[in-house]
Amino acid sequence: MLTYDLKVGYGCNNKCKHCVIDDSKDKLLEKKESIDLTTEECISQIDYALSKGAKNIVLTGGEVTIRKDFIALLYKCHENNLNITVQTNGRMLANKKIIEAIKPIDKIRFVVALHGDNANTHDNITQAHSSFNQTCNGIQKMCEINKLVVLKIVISKINFKELSGIVKLASKLGAKYLCFAFPHGHGSARKNFDEVIPTYETLKPIFEDLIQTSKIFNVNIEFEAVPFCIIPKHMQYVGELKYFDGNTLCTQVKEETFDWNKIRRSIKRKGEQCKNCDMNDFCEGVWSEYAEAFGTNELKPIKFPSTIKEKALESIKNKLIQENKNSNFIGI
Repeated sequence: MLTYDLKVGYGCNNKCKHCVIDDSKDKLLEKKESIDLTTEECISQIDYALSKGAKNIVLTGGEVTIRKDFIALLYKCHENNLNITVQTNGRMLANKKIIEAIKPIDKIRFVVALHGDNANTHDNITQAHSSFNQTCNGIQKMCEINKLVVLKIVISKINFKELSGIVKLASKLGAKYLCFAFPHGHGSARKNFDEVIPTYETLKPIFEDLIQTSKIFNVNIEFEAVPFCIIPKHMQYVGELKYFDGNTLCTQVKEETFDWNKIRRSIKRKGEQCKNCDMNDFCEGVWSEYAEAFGTNELKPIKFPSTIKEKALESIKNKLIQENKNSNFIGI
């Protein structure tokens, strides 16, 4: 099923230390071009998505909810029967006008960025005062009107000790789906690499505690850009599995449209040892910038017993395809 990822612009009311869009935004600013699309340009891209047969659309930025035409863009998608994902920092979701506009839309979900279990950590990362309280309020409001909320947590050196605490906070706010994403060293994450990017080896015990906490609080989790061998006992939580079948078209602001599934794989790396891993066909490896900084020695091949290998891999493949068709949860 085709998904279209629409970047409406790079304007945002946060300035996250890990944000990957800064390089693209800087290029536009250097050329003295607008960093945001006009309403007409957004509508044109939605029409393009429909012409390509897209059934799902992701409205993202920057921050889409701070736009004056946010509600108009929502209803353009709604009227064309698109499944809508709003990728947002959530700070505007408690706005009464936005809440009333969202209520009648059934086919909608929110992927909300939450980066700490307290204001100090979250606001440190977003570099925006009061953003934690506003985001939590927005999450709670969307849960109260029975909209699907997926929390997107970018893992960093700043917040990694709080990941289990974020699970507990999510449960308290009413959110039951969380995606923990390993940071991509682009944009602000490149500029703040030493402050932001942890090692997988450091995270292994943190992930184990996080997984156990999610079970206790009955919260669904997945990991993004975390290879299977980092969590070998919990491989079902590797989020890239959902990309096994299906594709996503993306259009950055004033750039050419591209297939994210193909591009994503091309900007990741594996070690030579990964060729001997039984999960090699399913695994994407690590971000290239991570491999350049830390190498790939942390990646250890997974080997199934020879008596069950073929059956196990076939079972995994069939399960992935079926889950992709049936899934109503996309961590982005």
